[in-house]
Amino acid sequence: MKGCLELNGELQVRACLAAAILCVTLGGPVRAAELLIEQVTVVSPQHSAAQPQQNVLIRDGRIVSVSSKSVSPAPGAVRIDGRGKFLTPGLMDSHVHVGDVPGLPLGGNDPSLKPLQEAYTRQQPRSYLYYGVTQVLDLLSAPERADAFEAQPQHPDLFRCGAATLLDGYPALFAPAEVRYALFPDYIYEPANAKDHPLPKGADAAQHTPEVIIDRLAASGARCIKIFIEDGFGVASNWPVMSKDTLQRVRAATRKRGLPLIAHANAIDTQRMALEAQVDVIAHGLWNWNEYSTDQGVPPAIAAHLREIHARKIGYQPTMRVIGGLADLFREDTLKDPAYAKVVPRPLLEWYATPAGQWFKEEMRKEMGGAPDMKAMHNFMVISSYGMRAAKYLHDLGHPLLLGSDTPSAPTYGNQPGYDTYRDMRMLAQSGIPLSAIFRAATLNNARQFGLDKDYGTVEAGKIANLLLLTANPLETMRAWTSIDRIILHGTVIKRESLAAPRE
Repeated sequence: MKGCLELNGELQVRACLAAAILCVTLGGPVRAAELLIEQVTVVSPQHSAAQPQQNVLIRDGRIVSVSSKSVSPAPGAVRIDGRGKFLTPGLMDSHVHVGDVPGLPLGGNDPSLKPLQEAYTRQQPRSYLYYGVTQVLDLLSAPERADAFEAQPQHPDLFRCGAATLLDGYPALFAPAEVRYALFPDYIYEPANAKDHPLPKGADAAQHTPEVIIDRLAASGARCIKIFIEDGFGVASNWPVMSKDTLQRVRAATRKRGLPLIAHANAIDTQRMALEAQVDVIAHGLWNWNEYSTDQGVPPAIAAHLREIHARKIGYQPTMRVIGGLADLFREDTLKDPAYAKVVPRPLLEWYATPAGQWFKEEMRKEMGGAPDMKAMHNFMVISSYGMRAAKYLHDLGHPLLLGSDTPSAPTYGNQPGYDTYRDMRMLAQSGIPLSAIFRAATLNNARQFGLDKDYGTVEAGKIANLLLLTANPLETMRAWTSIDRIILHGTVIKRESLAAPRE
């Protein structure tokens, strides 16, 4: 308690007594004009090693100083004894979809599911924070769903990327026809596909050119533009995609607006199209090697493609949990995972176990010819291994990876907010990527890629005080990310367990 009661050798009785009480309890969120974290070990990606015995002063939600020298805060400041603990930047997940509920049908209007969606909306931002995610980049959500996320009392800082979809292309083709254009209004009309995909009745082609759509998304406040280069899953390869000319026009329009261009692409052929379109970020790992698939190693054609990504300095999100989230549908113990109880509202967790909640699992089983659970899970694990090898190869080239979980990547209950961000990091580690590189992917790399490094990504003076206080060093063990003691969000101190999903 001594550290809470001394202010440069002078006892300030009332202020220090109040601060001492806060040092002991900090039960709910604690907001103060000043916060001092004393004698903490700072772990920040701009340093090659942990920095012990640091005093971090925070004022009005920003870091004022990080120093090994003693610091005298203002009377009434909250003081935290950081001895034995590790202070890191908050994590950033640069690929989320806050408008989708894991396991619920896309665009469904079943009134019985509305309470489940509402419970998820309340818990979702808390679940991200529970696993230390203090910033998220949404790559495709309706504005009203993003607004609902930010309306919650505690939520990560949300940044949004505008999605320029293709008429009747992925992912719009999964939406029911009667709501497709309402759910995906910012679609680009592709003249090359006009025979099979004509404009909807009453639509004006002039309002759905690449230039008009990019301008509209830019005016909405989007920080980046996402496109979808996807011609089909599995054996399918007949979904409409943008022509080379349209991709070039999209690229020119985004450059005119100064917006990064992000591409959904996860197969060797579609990622080659993304490179030809000169995108800034590929929003998925390379797990579909097509004719180059092999049980071991990285074949020459895949290696050459990955070297080109590196040479062009294209951002790369491995999104490890996309395939993992599908495999989890077929794991017997998925819904028994104790971590689910921390991040999934109880009514939703119970619904997943019902026949109705198993709808997507059964759809996936049909697509695999009625495969039994173990066979289906094994198939997905094999696909996942390709993505893991590709990510490791890129890392070995010295390529900076970006942490993005794509939560939820599909209507699977296998993808849960926050927990999937952590599991994505864990899969990177299982791929053989060092903890220090994973740490950078989750902090500074993401901040730099999306122009946020002025405010986020490191523990430095001037940065927004989105920080994590851990009881273990994340450069030494991946499990450190499950040992979060407190989350500091814009200077407000939050005990981790207060963010867990309620059990009633």
